[in-house]
Amino acid sequence: MVGYAIIGPEAKASAASGTFRRRVFWLLPHDRDQQPDGLYATGAPSEAVDPRTVAPKVAGYKTERSEGGPASEAMLELGRTLPKA
Repeated sequence: MVGYAIIGPEAKASAASGTFRRRVFWLLPHDRDQQPDGLYATGAPSEAVDPRTVAPKVAGYKTERSEGGPASEAMLELGRTLPKA
């Protein structure tokens, strides 16, 4: 898990379960950070979002960055690059 948010009581409940008090964000062993040349070298899972787009009361969404590039300023500062598509 990389983060979570506690959602207020006025938030809409999940249609599937009737509950939705928290948003949870996690990475899996096969995600790009651990396997940069793996399954998600380009593209991303359907449920993935760019973490920079997540805010209170705002659903995150995909961006060019979350789909595989270009690398963020933070990655560049660390000397990391994304694999070529």
